[in-house]
Amino acid sequence: MDEIKVSICVAYYNRSEYVKECIQSLLDQDYDSFEIIVVNDGSKDPLTGQYLDELDDSRLKIIHQENKGFVGAIRAAIEASSGKYIAIQGAGDISLPSRIRQQASVLDENPQVGIVSCLFENVVFGGENDGLRKKRGYNNGRILSSDFLNGSNPLGHGEVMFRRNIYNKVGGYRPYFKFSQDLDLWLLMIDHCEVEIIQEILYERRMFMKDGVSTDASKQFLQKYLAEFARQCYLDRQQYGEDLVEQYGIHGGLFRLRSTALSNFIATKIINALLVDDFKKLEMNLRFAKNEPLTLKLLIAFILVFTFKFKLGRNLGTHFIKKYKAK
Repeated sequence: MDEIKVSICVAYYNRSEYVKECIQSLLDQDYDSFEIIVVNDGSKDPLTGQYLDELDDSRLKIIHQENKGFVGAIRAAIEASSGKYIAIQGAGDISLPSRIRQQASVLDENPQVGIVSCLFENVVFGGENDGLRKKRGYNNGRILSSDFLNGSNPLGHGEVMFRRNIYNKVGGYRPYFKFSQDLDLWLLMIDHCEVEIIQEILYERRMFMKDGVSTDASKQFLQKYLAEFARQCYLDRQQYGEDLVEQYGIHGGLFRLRSTALSNFIATKIINALLVDDFKKLEMNLRFAKNEPLTLKLLIAFILVFTFKFKLGRNLGTHFIKKYKAK
């Protein structure tokens, strides 16, 4: 039997109604040499495990385990796989038929490339914007470390394929990063390979309003903090040869540097809390703001907090915020 070239790894938790469509999109790939490893990460919805077990295909391996979180599940999937290349698939997402073939071809033909992504569409499931589609992805094909360090993560995660040998070399996904584990991994790998984005939509990333990170404020907060810490870890490795997670493990975050990106993120949260009279979140965000450097946006947020104490100030402040957001 020929060796398997690509292992498609999926960490699945709940979302039973999308199991068959998600996995079928992988089984329908126009590529021959692949396996699919799905880890059911202790789903509370019993139908998730049931639907997975009903799928019958020799290329498919299902693993049921107690809940360990995304990192524990995706690491388990990769450890159970055998392919030269690892393709990640988000739970409930859809891979277009040529995704695996095109990404494997890039890695086959370009030995210097270790991570390959593609353009994708974000599709909203649920909520007032249900069905909304928006193209996502960088227009430049080659990604540098600076692209990961400035602004948003240029990769979406579920649409990515990478070389197993480089993944193993850097130690893989780190359990410390409950969120932003993908950004941390790319920053671990970027000094060992090039990153390429295929300029074609080959993936549909679904934004689930009922349980996604994008709709949970507390998850968003932690994700942002860990993203900035992942960037700090990269810069520390460049300067000192190791990062704080390598030095201090789970306690590494105690030595996180203050971040202007977090200042501006918190400023937005403060302003949003003012608009909806959520004083609990307002107080929490004001407390977090004390630990970050003062930026212009954060200063404006502080001024708005003060002016909202007065009726006239509240009216003017609300008008200012709405006018600013409309631009």
